[in-house]
Amino acid sequence: MSTFFSDTAWICLAVPTVLCGTVFCKYKKSSGQLWSWMVCLAGLCAVCLLILSPFWGLILFSVSCFLMYTYLSGQELLPVDQKAVLVTGGDCGLGHALCKYLDELGFTVFAGVLNENGPGAEELRRTCSPRLSVLQMDITKPVQIKDAYSKVAAMLQDRGLWAVINNAGVLGFPTDGELLLMTDYKQCMAVNFFGTVEVTKTFLPLLRKSKGRLVNVSSMGGAVVG
Repeated sequence: MSTFFSDTAWICLAVPTVLCGTVFCKYKKSSGQLWSWMVCLAGLCAVCLLILSPFWGLILFSVSCFLMYTYLSGQELLPVDQKAVLVTGGDCGLGHALCKYLDELGFTVFAGVLNENGPGAEELRRTCSPRLSVLQMDITKPVQIKDAYSKVAAMLQDRGLWAVINNAGVLGFPTDGELLLMTDYKQCMAVNFFGTVEVTKTFLPLLRKSKGRLVNVSSMGGAVVG
């Protein structure tokens, strides 16, 4: 009986050891999240061995290791593989941060900006890799959208776009609908609706070429103002 318990205990000890080693080797680049999980597991292991018997403590720890491995495997990102993404509204805010994040992941990023000489565009050029290109693209001006399309198509050649992210948008003056001027309504529609449609229709051939995806960023402001 003691021999069986000893063999079983060694097996239970080997399983989490192998799982922890596999997780560490596979996710060592994501050091922040990985080390948080490793610290949690170490604490759980200590609690299991102190409160439960060695046998059941190792069983519980093995299950915890398996669940962690399953969870982290589900968080694995798709390979970049020189994929290209177009982001509108890259001057500031969410679009600006998204351009930087996609660049860090290794994507080829086309950052459409309202002012190619503005501080937001200059910061992208200064802080991002050569994979990121800043494009003058006021989405209310079809000529600028077509010009941006020509530049993107020439740089990508036959690769196509992996994604078009329609992020550019305006909120205007948040007040009662009765008090808003018609110019505010027209500007909102020109940017948030017609501009988004114009960008989508123009870049759709590049999306089809790579079987990419279209992402439209909206706002809770629409429900609040309405």
